[in-house]
Amino acid sequence: MRSSLTYICMIFICSHAWGQIEYHDVDATGVGTTLNNAINDALAEAIGRINGKSIETESQLKSVEVSTVENNDEEYFASEAFQQAVKSATKGTVSSYDVISQNEQGGLWEVTVRAKVAKYKRSASSNRKRIAVMPLWSSAKEFSIDGNPINADQVVRLMGQNLVSQLVQSRKFTVLDREFIQETVGEKAMITNGDVPVDEMAKMGQELVADYILVGVLENLSFQTSEMKMRTSDRILKARSGLVEMSYRIIDVPTRQIKFSEHARIQVSEADLRNLDNSLVTTNIDSAMTIIAADAIGKKVLNAIYPMLVVSVRGQSVTLNQGGEMLKVGDQFEVFEYGEKMVDPYTKESLGREEIYCATVELSRINPKSSYAKIIESDVDLSEVFRPKGLVCRPSREAKGAQSEVIQEIKESQAKRRKSRDDDW
Repeated sequence: MRSSLTYICMIFICSHAWGQIEYHDVDATGVGTTLNNAINDALAEAIGRINGKSIETESQLKSVEVSTVENNDEEYFASEAFQQAVKSATKGTVSSYDVISQNEQGGLWEVTVRAKVAKYKRSASSNRKRIAVMPLWSSAKEFSIDGNPINADQVVRLMGQNLVSQLVQSRKFTVLDREFIQETVGEKAMITNGDVPVDEMAKMGQELVADYILVGVLENLSFQTSEMKMRTSDRILKARSGLVEMSYRIIDVPTRQIKFSEHARIQVSEADLRNLDNSLVTTNIDSAMTIIAADAIGKKVLNAIYPMLVVSVRGQSVTLNQGGEMLKVGDQFEVFEYGEKMVDPYTKESLGREEIYCATVELSRINPKSSYAKIIESDVDLSEVFRPKGLVCRPSREAKGAQSEVIQEIKESQAKRRKSRDDDW
């Protein structure tokens, strides 16, 4: 099933080893009433310079102090045994260290160490805005597909998975998992139970918190196949159509402010179904409908937070900063030039910027991260008005691309057949 395979692939990609552990050599000085205390103080300073200071680090190193208080031999603190104790106590943060100098004066030790400190380097994608698709709700226990009841929990799960896939495909968000939490906790337990190298402990404490959460309620999902029988030839004509209704919100986590809200009402037509794999439409119509609905909602969310921008203009061709499966060759977009900032006269809040129509473009080639389009209509020379982040694209209200032309051809062909069958009815 396409939706499940796509979702599994997205999980694999997101969990792949993009983040990695890096080691930094740091010189740090510490003081203490004992050599042990001074070394711990120096190591805490070294860790703090790379990963930031924390009370947890100090308490971890104190545990080493307690366990080795009976070993006051200076050679012991440079031994492999003590270094392994430090490495374990700091959860792999300090891989190793050397005592460069040590000095005791007036009962106070001063020690300089050169420590190899581990730092987990996150992937570049983690710097994007973070969004989590929370488990969706359903307004009913079951929905109807051709008059047959279908479990609402299954449909809601499929919708959530497809929404995650759409947002990941956009490459504009760091999408955080909120469905397979138990599996993630189990994987972390393998790190903490001592069955893996201590260095792996540096991966702990790296969880990200969402900037936005998407919450929603699936209000309705229905599908029906209508049949018409010809009187003379006994031929049966079938017409399929569906409806998906979903209320959803994008909430800013720190402020709980609703950034975007919509009651989406998505009509699923025969033309929409033709764009999907035939086996999926035949055997899993509920999955097919959630794919179509998630695609529409994903585009709405992306356009609200990250509208597509023109990043270059060459003659009659433009390059856009979005690609992936959310776009299709033949899709049309209207290009607007950003103007002056606008402010609501009553609330004094920003209304965004003025948008001045410039041109209409049609997608001709789509890459994973970008896409190319040709200019099919323009009021100005885009190369003259282009500037970074200055041209924004909005979905065309009158798309005339390759898809719409195919649909129009189908409609014309159907009209001709209807006209030729007038005598049969």
